[in-house]
Amino acid sequence: MNKLKLTLIGLALVFASTFTNAISVSGNAAIQTDYIWRGMTQSAGGPAVAGGFDLSTDSGFYIGTWGSSVQFSDGTAVDTTELELDVYLGYSTDIADNISLDVGYITYTYPGATDANFDEAYIGFDIYGFGISYAAGIDGAADYVSVGYGIDAGPGSFSIAYGDYEDTSNDFLIGYDW
Repeated sequence: MNKLKLTLIGLALVFASTFTNAISVSGNAAIQTDYIWRGMTQSAGGPAVAGGFDLSTDSGFYIGTWGSSVQFSDGTAVDTTELELDVYLGYSTDIADNISLDVGYITYTYPGATDANFDEAYIGFDIYGFGISYAAGIDGAADYVSVGYGIDAGPGSFSIAYGDYEDTSNDFLIGYDW
């Protein structure tokens, strides 16, 4: 039911914004050596295939879906699935020069293992390359907080980040993207 509400709300936002804003569609695909999320492997240390689609408006509203192959072997009900499918919607805007806001809602689903499904409401700020975000787990799901810094460096960008997934894991990232 939450996924249906989320989809209907998102479609209403996108439809309403079509009268004053352009809509853009984007997609992504990846083959990765390991799907790591918040410091934990989601593919048992093996490869994963992922992809998604997004609709966004010039006014900042967006809705999208993303999926990935997964493999768990921790003895829980989630072991029965080989797919993660996420649906999300939100609003992103520049508050001022070099200051931005992103707020939204995401549903993580695991077909065949519905006990593992969970939702989060999230908010994030980026201030001159320094980012902080908070994802509030809904109905008892764990919360997640992350802080980081990113800067343009040559043809790409350098980033460093730390995250804390309540009572579950911590993650640390140093990266360079180009």
